[in-house]
Amino acid sequence: MPNDLFQVATERSVVAQSSGVRALAAVVVGTVLALLAAPESVSSQYRFGLSIGGASMIAAVVERRWDERGVEMQLGSWGTRDLSLSVSAKQYFGARAVRPFAGAGLWIAVARTDAGTGLGLVARAAAGAERSFASRHAPALTIYLNRALAVKRPSDRYSRPVRKGLVPIPELSYRLSAESSTAGG
Repeated sequence: MPNDLFQVATERSVVAQSSGVRALAAVVVGTVLALLAAPESVSSQYRFGLSIGGASMIAAVVERRWDERGVEMQLGSWGTRDLSLSVSAKQYFGARAVRPFAGAGLWIAVARTDAGTGLGLVARAAAGAERSFASRHAPALTIYLNRALAVKRPSDRYSRPVRKGLVPIPELSYRLSAESSTAGG
């Protein structure tokens, strides 16, 4: 009987890990398709950078912007045993050096512990502003309001209920623009 329980527990762990990997892969593929499918326009550009806070302690950022819209993907970590991926759509307002923006997206986090692998899916709403200077540089401050949608805990030992309220998390980021081709072809 103990061997049967061990086998069931092991199978559950493998299924949960593969589900987490599949979910992470689906988010990455969806983001890449959204970035590539965005319409080409006069103000189309890619931006690359780093962020501190938000979905991870430190993350690499890739954003595709066109007109006043953008889709960004952040890949980062809070430590050495986790991986966070965030995908957000943003709307920018105004044409000044300081541009406010608002957006929404999803954040998926996968973490390993001694007890197993955990997975979380979080909805995010963003509000912030960026300061553009020298036409290519853009530091930004963003406040994300986060709400857990689904949590798979590493073991039954962690049975606290999922917090359903909004959790604010600040983020500082820096992005460097790499202009892409202009409209007309």
